[in-house]
Amino acid sequence: MIALTLELLFLGVSVASSLGQSGASRSRVILTVTGLSLLVILGALLGGTLLQGLTGLALEIVLAFGAAALLFLVTEELLTEAHEVKETPLITAAFFAGFVALYLLELAS
Repeated sequence: MIALTLELLFLGVSVASSLGQSGASRSRVILTVTGLSLLVILGALLGGTLLQGLTGLALEIVLAFGAAALLFLVTEELLTEAHEVKETPLITAAFFAGFVALYLLELAS
C-alpha cells in the first residue's frame, strides 16, 4: 500500500511537471491532478465492488488481463522512453535502488 501511494505521488508530480512545462495555468494543473486522483479512487472502488465475488477461472482471467496490460505499458512506453537518454552507471544504480526500495516497502506492508 505504501509503495502504491509513493508511485501515485510521483505520477501526480510528473503530470504536474509536464503540464507546467507546457504552459498550463496553476489552477488547470491542480484540477487535472485532482481529477486524475479521483479517477484512480473511483476505479479502485468500482473494481473492488464489481470484482469482490470473483473466484476461480474468472479471477484468473481478470488478473491475466491486468498483467498483460501492465507488460504492454512497460514495453511500449517506458522502455522506449528509457533509451532516449544516454545511460550512465549512476542512472542504472538509481533505478535498481528505487526498485529494491519499493519492493521492500511492498513486502513490509
